[in-house]
Amino acid sequence: MRNKLIILTFALFLCGASFAQEGSNLAQDADISIYPNPAVEFIMIQIDGKFENAEFELNSMIGNKLQIKPEEVGIGKYKIQVKDLATGYYFLVVKDEEKRFKKAYKFLKR
Repeated sequence: MRNKLIILTFALFLCGASFAQEGSNLAQDADISIYPNPAVEFIMIQIDGKFENAEFELNSMIGNKLQIKPEEVGIGKYKIQVKDLATGYYFLVVKDEEKRFKKAYKFLKR
């Protein structure tokens, strides 16, 4: 039983599950919104929570990593231009290495 628990914990860690210190759940402490969806020219990311070093990664539906330049437009608010992307679905990965948080959000580019 103990070995199964260790394997499960390791698998969750590899999958990018969020772990927080002192038993609190960071995912509950942070509220992340991505809008508009579908997007035409840009997407806005609003992060309400305990992220100090948020990083962003944009991937196509087939997994290709795309270059982006997030622009901070306020406290916890970022803007990413998507007007030059082809129409389709994309994944925006929001991560904070210090907090061990990583989560992907799907949006449609029209």
